[in-house]
Amino acid sequence: MPKTLIIAEKPSVAADIVKALPGKFDRQKTHFEGSDFIVSYAIGHLVSIGFPEEIDPALHKWHLDTLPILPEIFPLTVLPDAKPQFMALSKLLKRKDVDVIINACDAGREGELIFKYIFRQIFPTPPTGKTVRRLWLQSMTLDAIKDGLRHLREDKEMVPLEHAALCRSEADWLIGINATRALTCYNSRHGGFSKTPCGRVQTPTLSLLVKREQERLAFIPKDYWELHAQFECGSVRYQGVWIDAAFKKDQEDPDGNKKRIWEEARAKAIAERCAGQPAKVTEESKKSSQAPSMLYDLTTLQREANSRFGFSAKNTLSIAQALYEQHKLITYPRTDSSCLPEDYLPQVNEVLAQQQQWQLGRFAAEALANGWPDKNRSNKRIFNNKKISDHFALIPTVNLPGSLSDAELKIYQMIVQRFLAVFFPSAVFAQTRRLSVVAGETFITEGKILVEAGWKAVYGAEAAAGEAKTLEPLPKKAAVICAEIEQKKLVTKPPPRFNEATLLSAMEHSGKLVEDEELAEAMKERGLGTPATRAAIIEKLLAETYLVRELKDLIPTGKAFELIALLEARDIDVLASPELTGEWEYKLNQIVKGSMTRAQFMQEIRDQTSKIVGKVKEGTESESVRTEVSFSPLDGQRFFETANAYESEDRRLRVRKVLGGRVMSQDEIIRLIKGETIGPHSDFRSKAGKPFTASVSLKDGKVTFQFPDSTDNLDVEGIKKQEPLGLSPVDKTPVFETPMAYLSESALSGDQKQGLRIGKTILERAISQEHVRQLLTQGKTELINGFISKKKRPFDAYLLIDAKGKVTFEFPPRKTKGKGGEEE
Repeated sequence: MPKTLIIAEKPSVAADIVKALPGKFDRQKTHFEGSDFIVSYAIGHLVSIGFPEEIDPALHKWHLDTLPILPEIFPLTVLPDAKPQFMALSKLLKRKDVDVIINACDAGREGELIFKYIFRQIFPTPPTGKTVRRLWLQSMTLDAIKDGLRHLREDKEMVPLEHAALCRSEADWLIGINATRALTCYNSRHGGFSKTPCGRVQTPTLSLLVKREQERLAFIPKDYWELHAQFECGSVRYQGVWIDAAFKKDQEDPDGNKKRIWEEARAKAIAERCAGQPAKVTEESKKSSQAPSMLYDLTTLQREANSRFGFSAKNTLSIAQALYEQHKLITYPRTDSSCLPEDYLPQVNEVLAQQQQWQLGRFAAEALANGWPDKNRSNKRIFNNKKISDHFALIPTVNLPGSLSDAELKIYQMIVQRFLAVFFPSAVFAQTRRLSVVAGETFITEGKILVEAGWKAVYGAEAAAGEAKTLEPLPKKAAVICAEIEQKKLVTKPPPRFNEATLLSAMEHSGKLVEDEELAEAMKERGLGTPATRAAIIEKLLAETYLVRELKDLIPTGKAFELIALLEARDIDVLASPELTGEWEYKLNQIVKGSMTRAQFMQEIRDQTSKIVGKVKEGTESESVRTEVSFSPLDGQRFFETANAYESEDRRLRVRKVLGGRVMSQDEIIRLIKGETIGPHSDFRSKAGKPFTASVSLKDGKVTFQFPDSTDNLDVEGIKKQEPLGLSPVDKTPVFETPMAYLSESALSGDQKQGLRIGKTILERAISQEHVRQLLTQGKTELINGFISKKKRPFDAYLLIDAKGKVTFEFPPRKTKGKGGEEE
């Protein structure tokens, strides 16, 4: 008897399909088999495009003259870890009793690609006597699967989607392979092997971080003042902050902060004019509501887990996969949707019924008792087929947890809380805004009270933290006096570095960076990468040392700056722009709609690939193209700028823009050329991305690093001619300043035991000559501000030194907190 073979994308889906089929099934190791149906599965991608050397062994070596690589037929290869399941599918597909094959992989472009690559690898030419059909599922309920099986699609209907999927895969291969090889060959042209990975998604992602870091490097801090007033009205005291009542967003302050005063004299004049004067007070109160957040998609889960627990995107994904595959506690996690199918209400009620038995059971019971899921059946923020592509939102299943690790429990609880909260009513706040006008100047005081917890009750204390800021009522007819005003001197801060949470958000919404409206619209549903790949992209950038992690921050290395600069110099910075993804998504959508052909798209990609490789080759053939810099001439020589260096006219003196993994400013380059020593700086980085402290100088035209504990390359006799800063408490020998540290005469002579060494930078704070004089004469410095702890928190401290030369911190007494939590 002929049989129908159904291939799902993953084992769990195969098991769900079996439940919707008639008859009994025997569970085998790699499939389920019944009298009429065989149901098997892939495990995600089993087959992918192979490497260039699989096309031609000569391509094993990387040479510019073998580029571009533009195969007409792309070689497919079975992924190493997937070989057992691939061999099982191969046997099933070739069985003579199998005459109908149903593609039940996920409903979307990637699902189509997974099936078609498996099918093509097993059948290089279409087999006779076998028919391919398509099962298209948007929901995994039993009724939805049965309905999908009754309405199978013909394979020819899926050809446009198949073509779009193949185009995406092949285009990524062409651009990624050729750009990576071309840039690697270019960077390795003077010897060695400097691998320079580049890709359509990872390079624009890297560009986001580099551009943010460039903004930080170019940022010039600016002083400003805030005025904090203390008001008294009988026994009531409250604080108010000065605001510019006439402030407009297009004014000087780019952040739209109307509390800043840029001139100290103005701040002082306002404070003097208002202190001790009566205030006219007005208040307005209003209620506001806040709806619950939408259900989790993977990116949102990763973002919040990073913010709350510091989990990396990769770690969150692996935890979610374990909750899905091993524990069967959550639905498919690699989803980009935050909605459920419109027919999913029965399953929602079933999950809520089961959740009554878990830790948050009282909230599940409350939701059911009030019929909130049923009341939300038409809520498009929850149930919306149009907002579901391959998978629906991430929610708990009907199973309840047994033994979970601490990390697993945290992620599971996040998912359960979000699921419960989405069916609860909005939270309601009472907001009060008090304006105190003194001598024509306005001070604002704001209060916010949670009146009705609504969905926030599910989160308990977490949601209420910081939201109960009450304003004590003022006595009627009592005068309000501005008792005193504190002038706070502050400084503007550069834009923050990306962490994984903010980078995931930027990748998800990268379409906002694309100016072309059609391309931006095409990216609206996808962004850079997919929820399933974004964590891997970040980890790949870290593995290639384009990025380093510093606590939660992601910091681009000098290697990243060099790549982006090279792309700009070679006029191929399209590789660093999200517009490339936008253009592809727009055209892939056209292929699906039938307004563009696969051949047209691939020809454009081949042309673009050839152009990219050509631009790199131009750079090796014509390295004389360079621009004279603004500081030229210097010391009688003309200097020119290339993509990654500054060099003299005769090219004998060449200084790279990135030294020791650190981006050097133009001012530092000028000082180096003039013969000065730069540093010490603590943000140099090794090839492995680890920070180190050093000073840098040019010796005979070569870059030389000087490390804190080294006396090599020091002009010891010249240093000893300086005026000493004091005597070492260890051996009473004089202490001198060197490029990297303050060293005693004994240390300069190489005495490791008695020699005193004090770094010129301690916890990112420069230590001046005056500080060292204070240490050596008084044993203690003045209060030094601006130290940065290992956890990246600023602090102020005194430095102390003992008789053995050990330098320690002494901290000033902490300010006590008075009534209302205000510092006194």
